[in-house]
Amino acid sequence: MSLLDEYLDRPALAKELRVSERTLIRWQRLPDGLPYVELGGRIFYRVPSVKAWIEALERRPNPRRRAA
Repeated sequence: MSLLDEYLDRPALAKELRVSERTLIRWQRLPDGLPYVELGGRIFYRVPSVKAWIEALERRPNPRRRAA
């Protein structure tokens, strides 16, 4: 077991989410942005934290709005 088993670096997370590394940087800068850890000048993302962040972005359809 490695200390970084629960973590992905920026290239790995970008590949996993199918977005660019630049998009990850942009998401980090949002007010409630993508959580990350910086170790030795490298950026890592803890997978459970990323999943929680994505879940927090989930939106539900407006029940008052009629289906078109």
